[in-house]
Amino acid sequence: MLISYNRPTDIAWSLIGAGAAWLTDAGVLTNGRPAAAARLQWLTGTQTTASVLTLRGTWATALVPRVVCLLGLTLPVGTLITLAFRRAADAGYTYLADEPSQRVVQLPDGSRCAWFVLDAGLDAVIGVEYRIANDINGAASIAADSTFDVGEAWVGPAVDIPHEAGWARGRIDPTALRRSKGGQLFGMPARSWRNLQVHFTVAPAAEVDGSGLANGADWEQIESALVAAARCCAIPRWIGQTPDYLQRTALFAAAVQQGNVQHVAGNLYSRDYTFEEMPAMPA
Repeated sequence: MLISYNRPTDIAWSLIGAGAAWLTDAGVLTNGRPAAAARLQWLTGTQTTASVLTLRGTWATALVPRVVCLLGLTLPVGTLITLAFRRAADAGYTYLADEPSQRVVQLPDGSRCAWFVLDAGLDAVIGVEYRIANDINGAASIAADSTFDVGEAWVGPAVDIPHEAGWARGRIDPTALRRSKGGQLFGMPARSWRNLQVHFTVAPAAEVDGSGLANGADWEQIESALVAAARCCAIPRWIGQTPDYLQRTALFAAAVQQGNVQHVAGNLYSRDYTFEEMPAMPA
């Protein structure tokens, strides 16, 4: 599975495009609560499928990007989003420009998102552009001067940690149920969320505490990065899966249980993890 962590804490956001404007605080994009969305104004003027609003994020310390996403979107389903990055030595956002692409999808809970899993081993970058085109499956359907929401924007490195078969995911419904005197069931609805439970495949000590994972990380470093409900992205399967499968199963989450590192034999270890989603739909 992929675990993306340590999103930069100093991302500065800006908009590019005629008429594009912030209608709420841009800092909402990284507050870890995708149901509390930032509102933006779309471009002015005549709209075509070549009309692009660019959401740009920059930060100080370069990172190797692996997982990128936009959550809590109110853009139309099918809206085309492409990415571009900037390395420290680049004059502009020319690295991988418009190569990663994904159309906005709607999940079963009604929320909309666009997830990207990039190739491993990319160059370190100091900025990302989310290029949002007025291309909704080939039609320019977004009206000029309209508004739309973005609940969360993520960009971060990731580690690939294999897990055993038998991983489980489900939906937690916290609705409090009661019965009337006549035996009828009723409740106070509350927002549900998904969870993911995995058991890591047995791994050598180098991956546990010897910086043996991508970018010099290991289990202990990931553990420290995920304490105190720090936000992360957990993707149980993505290799050989359809794009829709990735969009359905990727979680913007917190690790609510980081099980003890379990000694298996010799130089081998394992552990359990439970992730719980931060839902992108308000209650």
